Amino acid sequence: MSCGGGGDSSTTALRCNNVDCQLLNDAVATSFIQTGNNLRVSVDALGPQGFGTASTNSLFADVTVCVPGGLRTDPLQCVTIDHVLVDTGSVGLRVLASKVKSLNLPPITVSATENVWECLPFVIGGLWGPLAGADVWLGQQGTESPVAVQLIDDQSALSPTAGCNSVTDSTPPQSSNILASAGDLGANGVLGIGSTTLDCGLYCEQGSYHVTATDPPGSSALYYACPVAATDSATCSLTPISRALQVFNPVAALSAPYNNGVLLKMPAIPVNNPGAQSALGELVLGVDGSNLPPGAQKVFLGVADTSSDSYLSIHTQFNGHIFSNSYLDTGTNGIFFYDASVPPCDNLNQTSALTVANYWYCPASTLPNLSAMLSDGDLSANPPVAVAFQIASYARLSLTNNTAFSDLGGAVNARSTANAGASYVADTKTFAWGMPFFYGKQVYMSIWQQPGSIDGPWYAWTGL
Repeated sequence: MSCGGGGDSSTTALRCNNVDCQLLNDAVATSFIQTGNNLRVSVDALGPQGFGTASTNSLFADVTVCVPGGLRTDPLQCVTIDHVLVDTGSVGLRVLASKVKSLNLPPITVSATENVWECLPFVIGGLWGPLAGADVWLGQQGTESPVAVQLIDDQSALSPTAGCNSVTDSTPPQSSNILASAGDLGANGVLGIGSTTLDCGLYCEQGSYHVTATDPPGSSALYYACPVAATDSATCSLTPISRALQVFNPVAALSAPYNNGVLLKMPAIPVNNPGAQSALGELVLGVDGSNLPPGAQKVFLGVADTSSDSYLSIHTQFNGHIFSNSYLDTGTNGIFFYDASVPPCDNLNQTSALTVANYWYCPASTLPNLSAMLSDGDLSANPPVAVAFQIASYARLSLTNNTAFSDLGGAVNARSTANAGASYVADTKTFAWGMPFFYGKQVYMSIWQQPGSIDGPWYAWTGL
């Protein structure tokens, strides 16, 4: 393994759905030199084995968590956690409670007798656990002051509340599965470095929560007040929570100029092989929207209204259809969009697109030369930007022992509001540009309303 392209290209032949293909044994990597504002990131199979298998297109980083004011080099005050999932689609650091148990981090409280707990639903399941204050270090940069982080309850301190278990009634659907271990999550935590500073904001400050599909628009994050000595989560209650106590984006809490966004550099995946064994990249802290490289493509995120489809998202136009809820997300391991013409994987019991919440695509042969147009929805002000991509068969790719794939795709259906407990309908609004989008690119992502982020929020990218 070497930087800049994978070194020796030793390969092994194998059979993939009765078609000869090649298994790439080398890693691919960008060059990396440690500086004051960067850290190494990787897609690999060395971390927790989620769902009993190696991670696929999961981007990991090491994160150091310290007691407030703790010395980073003191093992009694700080713990470095490996294989934390880097997620540009969420906000806030969330780590397994067992990983930081020795630190005895101070709890976030709403009163002398109540601590703050949170349920945050993802498509694959909910994260449940208390909030605590901590200093967070990303590479050589640490937060200027302690931030609220979530300690994922992997020690059964309190069973999840009924509200957290009912996230299956949300739209789009979230799994009722509670991710309470490294195996459940496929990581030791989640580093949410999305386009806002807080994981909720006004909705949670007002106590406006979206628990079921019939609730009015509100927060998908659920904050609870739980008695300090509680042994039963039935004693917890949904509560409004001030912005000062909400889970905070660790990047936004760094000192300037490193707190206004990130630049992710990921190597290209060879197109003549089904993926790469691993992919090593670089995450740079801080972006300068006024000084992008020549030829950089830039797309602004819509921020019109918190209840609109375009809120902090972009538009993707593909095959004559506009997906109004579109975003770049390193926490999503494929390119997810609904297209009835692309077959699901029958051998994975995915025979009907409307009977499962999410599924992988398995075209008979790779669909090359696909193209979509990305924009902020206001074409009169900002022209759309073309993005090329391709979709291969998940069944074929899954026969390799690789972890990094540039052509992995599928769809997520929305739960029918008419029959929230049983059926799904095609989600024709969402287009999630997951990890395959980032390979072979330098991708800039700003944080809304942070100093120096200019005209934000926005995405921009160039080739390597």
